Amino acid sequence: MTPTTIEQIQQLVQEIGPNMPEIDAIVQTEEPSWAIQFSDETILIFDAADDPSRIVISAELGSVDDTKQGIVYETLLCYNMMWRTSGGVRIGLAGPQGALIISADVHLANLTQHDLQQEIERFLDITRSWAKYIAQSDKDAQALPPLPGMGGTGSYLSA
Repeated sequence: MTPTTIEQIQQLVQEIGPNMPEIDAIVQTEEPSWAIQFSDETILIFDAADDPSRIVISAELGSVDDTKQGIVYETLLCYNMMWRTSGGVRIGLAGPQGALIISADVHLANLTQHDLQQEIERFLDITRSWAKYIAQSDKDAQALPPLPGMGGTGSYLSA
């Protein structure tokens, strides 16, 4: 019998913990979803989704000051259009005036523990870059760090 999406994720999560020393804690909720906390206090949420079976990985990036929403939201919308470069990573609002949420899908078909670990590391790098960008968004646009998928140093989007 083929394992369900939730069973597949449960197995992968059990295997990933011991193989990533930067993981401090993994907690499973009732939904079920999994919260994975890393040593730098970054928390990733794993949710199960079907058709096709996949893990939806997400994290909260924080909120943007009202006076900087225009430039930051424009940059986020441009980034969302770069789905080929970003590997499908997308960013949205958790409701009106809500926090920014970054997310990506990881398909379970033929996914190994090693593949998942690489996806987590890639997602963490992108999440940390965006969190730094959001935290520094009250500064001059030229002082903001470069973003993943938007080229190297000096390659920024601004309004």
